[in-house]
Amino acid sequence: MIFSFQNASFKDPETGLYNQAYFMEVFVREWHRLIRDQDSLTIMFLNPHVNLKDEQQKTQFIELANIVRNQTLRSTDIVCRFNESFFALGLFGLDNNGTDIIINRIKSALHNKFTGLNMNYGAINLAPDNSFNVENIFEQTALTLKAAEDEGINCYKIKTITHH
Repeated sequence: MIFSFQNASFKDPETGLYNQAYFMEVFVREWHRLIRDQDSLTIMFLNPHVNLKDEQQKTQFIELANIVRNQTLRSTDIVCRFNESFFALGLFGLDNNGTDIIINRIKSALHNKFTGLNMNYGAINLAPDNSFNVENIFEQTALTLKAAEDEGINCYKIKTITHH
């Protein structure tokens, strides 16, 4: 197999998902497009609660990455490895109902493959405009994930943010 330097710049070598830097680049580009088109988006964090120092759990993490990627069916969706042991999804042109469908699709696929898995989901849905602080959107997504984790195993939260 020949190593691809082109892929190295935007792919995570272990999972094959996009890396965090590329995710942010696409996010910023889509953010401006969605402002122009007056469309909505969802940012979602998924925490599989795995110990990546354990080889068996690391293998499971890689399998999880593939399952999550395969459940986002639209070519505009982007999935990345985020902060080492999380996944982040950018779901562009999607509202709360669509977000709920994708979460349930992922949960169903994971339930069919793994027993005893604890995956929590935190999502923010909004229609971007220039009044939003992009960094704050990611902080809000992390807080929403934390609220889902506080509820228990395999819980999810979707928060809608409206204009100020």
